[in-house]
Amino acid sequence: MKRFALLSIMAVLLVVSGCDADRVDLVLGTPAGGQADLPTEMPISLPGDTRVRPIDGMVMVYVPAGEFEMGSDDEDVDYALELCREYGTNCSREYFSVEQPVHTVVLDGFWIDKTEVTNDQYGRCEEAGVCSELGCQDERQLGGANQPVVCVTWAQAAAYCEWVGGRLPTEAEWEYAARGAEGRRYPWGDGFDGRLLNYCDTNCTLGKRDEMFDDGYVRSAPVGSYPEGASWVGALDLAGNVWELVADWNGAYAAERQVNPTGPSSGTRRVARGGSWHASPDHVRGALRTHLGADEFADHVGFRCTTSVP
Repeated sequence: MKRFALLSIMAVLLVVSGCDADRVDLVLGTPAGGQADLPTEMPISLPGDTRVRPIDGMVMVYVPAGEFEMGSDDEDVDYALELCREYGTNCSREYFSVEQPVHTVVLDGFWIDKTEVTNDQYGRCEEAGVCSELGCQDERQLGGANQPVVCVTWAQAAAYCEWVGGRLPTEAEWEYAARGAEGRRYPWGDGFDGRLLNYCDTNCTLGKRDEMFDDGYVRSAPVGSYPEGASWVGALDLAGNVWELVADWNGAYAAERQVNPTGPSSGTRRVARGGSWHASPDHVRGALRTHLGADEFADHVGFRCTTSVP
């Protein structure tokens, strides 16, 4: 009755003002003479939507549920080998064959950190008494407050993600965030572009350095320094800067279709993804896999976190 009275009053006012009474329905968002459709659910998150994690200020991006082909086919391995021979690093088909076979993976939606966790953010966890001291304290290795934190073991990375209310991404989640359903070789597309990441460029002191590009840094760069290198969901630094530890134990891929895979149930080494500041173009591809001892750390290995969608 109250709604009917309200509509009657509005109709009278519109007639008096010389307006079309149909405008009442347009303003209310209802069809002429119809019932208002009231929202009953929260808005659905879209690819690339962002939110800020209060405890550490990390921006996270949304990765929608989906299906993709994980790994590399023979053409992708040939591409990697060709690049590898150009820069002279680990040039064997066997090395890249760990990316095979290609297999279908289905994932639920999740949120992933837009960048790698920084020194400043990890420091907050240490101050809270949750995270332990890093394996190296050399300022040259660690860099500034906004550099990606490195010298973390897998357990330290997992502890940080738990502290912020998340977890390390699975290997499948990481690859999907980097490559998408299109299966891009790099987060931005299929062709390498040295302007879009921090890798072993002309500043690199290693023999495999690429003298065609200058990314501006000898070692790691502040996180988010290459916005044009974003993945399909807007995640940054998924190629280069520092390797990123993921949740999975290292192991061979299964060929069959998998739903939310978590990798082997046990092992001695953890998977790392994405390449780093001392990696060549073949090593920063989205499908490339490497691994690190469960208790090991390195000055070019860091991490980012993820959160499942309830």
